Amino acid sequence: MDEEEQKRDTVKIYNPTYLMKPRPGTKFIRVTVEGIMQRILEARLKEVKYDADEMINLSKELCAEIQAEVKKLGYERYKLVTQVVISEAKGQGQRVASRCLWDPEQDNYAQATFRNNTLICVAIVFGCYWE
Repeated sequence: MDEEEQKRDTVKIYNPTYLMKPRPGTKFIRVTVEGIMQRILEARLKEVKYDADEMINLSKELCAEIQAEVKKLGYERYKLVTQVVISEAKGQGQRVASRCLWDPEQDNYAQATFRNNTLICVAIVFGCYWE
């Protein structure tokens, strides 16, 4: 068995940490996440015109980009759920609602909205602590 096979067959064993809440400095911070989301939405959507066919892929790309940037903040043991809704702006109202079962001491969410002449975009990131 060569060294590469040995590394691949090695089983890592992790001891339980019994952490019931985030370590100091690793809690999901809403304001920081909202700033990142707003920056991404403004940079990516400033010159975009609404086209229903293109918005499908654009919303997926925005989700992935926001998720990657928020992960860089290093929130330990947080499950991140990212949702982006893009709709055409034709003078109508828009309401995006969510319901979750969570611990208000540890879990939180952040949202950002972007609007131009042709579209409205609402992005939400849920940070749920996983014990």
